Amino acid sequence: MEREETIARSIDNQGALILALQEKLRDFGLTKNESKIYIFLSKNGPKKAIEISREESIPRTETYHLLSNLENKGIITPSIQRPTRFSAVMIEKAIESIIENQLKRIDELKLLKDDMVDLWNSFQNIRHNSKSDFLKFEAAMKKYAKSDRLRANFKRNLKEMRHKSDMLDN
Repeated sequence: MEREETIARSIDNQGALILALQEKLRDFGLTKNESKIYIFLSKNGPKKAIEISREESIPRTETYHLLSNLENKGIITPSIQRPTRFSAVMIEKAIESIIENQLKRIDELKLLKDDMVDLWNSFQNIRHNSKSDFLKFEAAMKKYAKSDRLRANFKRNLKEMRHKSDMLDN
């Protein structure tokens, strides 16, 4: 009985430890399922995608996508043999790879910064010009409406003056 309780506590501790590891891996930019797969492979050694999918209850198609992401991040490696088996790299190498990828991404963002600022300024100019053009159009329409009213008033006044002139002539 005591041995069973010790085993149960050990399993509970292992579950808590896995959850803590998953949380830390998410801090390094891995998704929940990516961290599950990395930990699974670290714990169980090389596995086929279908085995990972079944053991971790992740849909098979998603598993292939996640494995590809993890491989691109440099934290798992595929075997040459068929069917392909995937292995987790050592945690130190995995973390270094993640950090290196993030630093590359920061460098890319720095290079894109000037392009983004130029693009943003173009957007602002278009928006500003569009508003300016709209205001000019609105002012022209008001002038036209005003001149149309003036023309109508002029015609009405001219008609009244002709009418009065005709009355005086009679």
